[in-house]
Amino acid sequence: MKSFENWAHQVSVNCGSFPIAKSDKEIADLASIGERIIKIESGNIFRTLGGRESLKPSDPNESTVCEVDLGTVQFNDEMFLFASHCSLRQYHFSTKGILVMNSQFYKNRRVAVRGHPSDGKLDVISSQLNLRQYMLASKLSESGNHIPHPDIHIKSTDQHSISFQRDMRIFADGRLIGRSDEVAISLLSKAIKVII
Repeated sequence: MKSFENWAHQVSVNCGSFPIAKSDKEIADLASIGERIIKIESGNIFRTLGGRESLKPSDPNESTVCEVDLGTVQFNDEMFLFASHCSLRQYHFSTKGILVMNSQFYKNRRVAVRGHPSDGKLDVISSQLNLRQYMLASKLSESGNHIPHPDIHIKSTDQHSISFQRDMRIFADGRLIGRSDEVAISLLSKAIKVII
């Protein structure tokens, strides 16, 4: 058994006996119903942890098991889990807003360069970009070269409360979960184990 800084171990497991998540949303859904060990096959968490999607299955006898954090977003007396990210923005498409990351990747972009789902921190990224700056930063973020930028601010934390002047759309792992002008974000450290 090979250890990686006490958050991952290479082990022999029978992966057929664990639920499978093919997206970050499915990881959060399975964790919400009490699953504590989940095999992951795709998504931003999978990619951040070094998973590779391939047509041929990997060696079923050797797998990496990682302890990962999950994020929670609370508003209007409700709490939702997210595995990879939570987005707070006024419109469906907006150049201004907040992105809370638990992984490095958001879609095809590496927005949280130092983000890791086992580091005990969430990266809260706020931006106030005009359209031209957003387009340039979006392109540069494919390789993680969008920062430093004077209108992009990053804070690593395990909890964060945010108040807005108007209701913001709240997305958890890409799914619209509601709207609110006050949101509390927190981290559940080493909440689940994932098998890659």
